[in-house]
Amino acid sequence: MKLTQVQLYSILAFTLLLLILLFGFRTKPNELIEREKTRALNVQSTTVNILIQEASAGLSDVSKSRIQILESQINDVSDDEKVELYKELSSVWYTAGEPGIAGHYAEQVASLTESAEAWGIAGTTYGLCVKKSSKDKERTLCLSKTLESLENAISLDPKNIDYKINKAVVQAENPPADNPMSGVLQLLDLNKKFPKNVPVINNIAKFALQTNQFDKAEQRLFSALEVDPDNITSNCLLAQLYMAKGDENKASKFREKCEQ
Repeated sequence: MKLTQVQLYSILAFTLLLLILLFGFRTKPNELIEREKTRALNVQSTTVNILIQEASAGLSDVSKSRIQILESQINDVSDDEKVELYKELSSVWYTAGEPGIAGHYAEQVASLTESAEAWGIAGTTYGLCVKKSSKDKERTLCLSKTLESLENAISLDPKNIDYKINKAVVQAENPPADNPMSGVLQLLDLNKKFPKNVPVINNIAKFALQTNQFDKAEQRLFSALEVDPDNITSNCLLAQLYMAKGDENKASKFREKCEQ
């Protein structure tokens, strides 16, 4: 059947409309995602600046001077020199008892070097902030950043189990509302893959102990001692376990190795 000119125009118009809709819906989400990323980065940057302003008031004169000197040098040096300056800034802030700000500068090091080790350091530094900070805005920032940093470390060095353990522990201690068991499940998965990894066993036992699952914790910890009889963490957790059960004799036995 031969199409009329009107029909051909109709088909062409429909095709053009379809292409517009397809490309429109394809690009709009990407634009929204990028906009959201930019907004999140701006919020984080603002939060870090506020934290620095608030913390500066409590710094010693020596620390203030050192930070000012280091900051004044950053814009006029090479990336390699920036790495060293950021490391020193992170160290100064960490010594001053500000792990959140120390994590920020550790992240700058990682961004420049793009090494798994640097991202791992940034992640653990932010993790200390999550544990120690009493400020909601700081804890929220640090929690997001520690997970992001550890994910970067894992992607660069997927064979390093320490990064995976740290990420799982952070999520187990700070469970997301939509998946509260995700951290513990990650640890259990690691235990299946690495059944003799003592840090993994210890962390699973620790969370079992926190939920009064004494028998499970005890079983895990004895399996850890089979691998490493003198492991301090395993012995300390067993001392805690038997204290919780009211067995002072057994608790004291394991406390001796815990306190060595």
